[in-house]
Amino acid sequence: MIDFRQTFAPLAKDWKCTAIFAAAFAFACCHSANQIRSEWGGAAALLILLACLLYQAAKASAGAAEEKGFPWRKVLAWPPVLIALGLLFLPWPNPDAPGFKFGAWFFLSLGAVCLFCGVRAMLYGFVPLLGCFLAAPFRESIVLYLSYPFRMVSTVLSVGFLRIFGMNIENDNTTIRIGGLDIAITDACSGIQQFETMVLVAFWLAMVWKRPLVWRCIHYAFLIPSIIVANAVRIVLTIVLYKAGFEAVLNNAWHEGLGYAQVVLAVAFFFLVGSLLPESEDDTSPEKRKEETEPDGEKKNEKEGKKHE
Repeated sequence: MIDFRQTFAPLAKDWKCTAIFAAAFAFACCHSANQIRSEWGGAAALLILLACLLYQAAKASAGAAEEKGFPWRKVLAWPPVLIALGLLFLPWPNPDAPGFKFGAWFFLSLGAVCLFCGVRAMLYGFVPLLGCFLAAPFRESIVLYLSYPFRMVSTVLSVGFLRIFGMNIENDNTTIRIGGLDIAITDACSGIQQFETMVLVAFWLAMVWKRPLVWRCIHYAFLIPSIIVANAVRIVLTIVLYKAGFEAVLNNAWHEGLGYAQVVLAVAFFFLVGSLLPESEDDTSPEKRKEETEPDGEKKNEKEGKKHE
């Protein structure tokens, strides 16, 4: 059974940090509302991911403001605040562009987190705050910019693979020419529409293994190659079936089915990479933790008692 008091204890311990993160998440929700109505799946997945990242940041940085010695948090809070002021008041060519205002809010929140919650909280909160103030409001533009590289790399990989086996095939950017047929690899064929959902699924999978943060980031970096390779496999399968005389593979029903299979394959590739990376060997079992926290004197007496027996 879930102990909600234990779950929310880190959030209540440092209420200033929690308040800043909650305001940032509310900002992301407000600017994602229109996108959720038009394309709710990706926007909702991004918001869930941001909520998980903000919770992890608040949990990892709980109590970090209680620093002793040199007040680094007060010193390091000034650079992001100065950057925010520069974005707001310097004579930029287009100062009313949303990117300047949202960027200023991001740096102001970063400075506030550093000042009130500590340097560690600022480092843990950098990525989720960046997602709240810049990724969520501009997610459609970001997805559009990522679409072409995804399609281009998948097209080149699939065409190159089929040429190795002697197939007469060529591509013009993201259009594949085979015989007298041109197959355009569009946004719907690139896997980009499932990108945000894949990012969320990959986050949960990366948290399954007990690893240090560095290895989790390395594992997470394999998400994009997994999506590209899975999409290339889908394109190759489509072309092979078409050449074998199964022309129905280009119909919408088969096209959508292979698209769902691509998502499953990308998750399988990502899981396989995770299983090959080294895991932490720390024994975190309750018995081990109890043994480590037990005073040395009690351990010694216990051993001596066993000897007398």
